[in-house]
Amino acid sequence: MTKNLLLVGAVFALPFFAIAQGDDLLAELEEKTKPATTYAFATWKGTKVVNLQTNEMPAKGVLQYTILHRFGAFNDDFFYNFMGLDNAQVRLTLDYSPTTWLNLGLGHTGFLKTYDFFAKYRLTRQSKGARNMPVSIVGYSSMYYSAQRYNDGIDRNFSRRTSYVHELVISRKFSQNFSAELVPTLIHSNLVQRSADNNTLFALGMAARYKVTPMIALTVEYVPVLNPNQYPDINPDPLALPADLNLSNFTNALSVGFDIETGGHVFQLFVTNARGVAEPYAFGQNTGSWLNGDLHFGFNISRVFTVGP
Repeated sequence: MTKNLLLVGAVFALPFFAIAQGDDLLAELEEKTKPATTYAFATWKGTKVVNLQTNEMPAKGVLQYTILHRFGAFNDDFFYNFMGLDNAQVRLTLDYSPTTWLNLGLGHTGFLKTYDFFAKYRLTRQSKGARNMPVSIVGYSSMYYSAQRYNDGIDRNFSRRTSYVHELVISRKFSQNFSAELVPTLIHSNLVQRSADNNTLFALGMAARYKVTPMIALTVEYVPVLNPNQYPDINPDPLALPADLNLSNFTNALSVGFDIETGGHVFQLFVTNARGVAEPYAFGQNTGSWLNGDLHFGFNISRVFTVGP
């Protein structure tokens, strides 16, 4: 009698068990057919185009060391100055990514004995599929301190020696070969040459990259300043500016070059009219002109080391 009751119960429970199994199978099938999120990667070869930042960041636990070098100008007695080496400027940076979205770094350049601290942080990432994001957006903030010694009698405390740069990098990889970005940029200097000068400058950087081979890419970068400080060619008031101040009108930085990737190194070779290596001088205080031949050959070299998990 007990066996019969168990058999009858099993028969009645079978349909419900089959329905439950069917629901599980349908849920699993639905999960498998749900589109996955695919993220864009390798939008740029390095973390910088030339002077502008890119949306690229070292991975979590990766340390990056970068050498940024600018030779002297072609029109400044190039061969007498040993092909510009005698008038070269160098910047060294060291940065580390403690997380997948944050990168922190330190830098130094010989021009005005400048030290800098910077942070780079990912806001969005270009993707398609379950999550569709057309662009990658990365923020960059940096502070610069000039330790240059002066004997002009002007009080230069810590605040007057500092300047700041903020960039919002909006980048998109349009295809496997072509990438581009817009970079709204703010440059602020606490101390300027004249009281009439703008302490805060606004620029709209733009850059593009075209991959020629899997290891080589052509790059171009242009950073127009929207409210540059301008000075007359002849000073109408000799008392307003010292004669030896020699202020020059500022120009927009334009750079062209190519990147070469060789395993753990990225070599970036270029020609630019911006001699300054640090952003405040390359963007807001650039006096070089392509038309006058005031051009500088330069390179950026980066090397990464995995030091964390």
